[in-house]
Amino acid sequence: MSDNFLRIARKEIQEELDTLDQILTRCGNDMDVSNSAQSIEKHLHKIKGLAPMMGQNDVGEIAKMVDAILKYIIINGVLKGTYQILVESNLAMKEVFSGADTKNAIELKNKLRQTYPDVLGC
Repeated sequence: MSDNFLRIARKEIQEELDTLDQILTRCGNDMDVSNSAQSIEKHLHKIKGLAPMMGQNDVGEIAKMVDAILKYIIINGVLKGTYQILVESNLAMKEVFSGADTKNAIELKNKLRQTYPDVLGC
């Protein structure tokens, strides 16, 4: 990957994470997440694609898992616990993206699998 591509991709992912923060700040519960699911999913979809291309596999995996949860919500409606999971997921992606240890990301991925096994096909 060229340095220019990596710089642009890094900027785009950071913008997507910041936008997700703004959306989640306006949400306060699972119903709000359901009402904003399409918007949230669009941002996660972009992160899901870009992050692995620049070596941010944990960020990409979290985005992929949460993207699947949001697609489920778009089709089926409110899913219990998703507001808190989204807040935790965005925080974990931001931490890993900024260079933090991946321990929290690994724990979060396990939590997602345990909490939503039917949605994630686990």
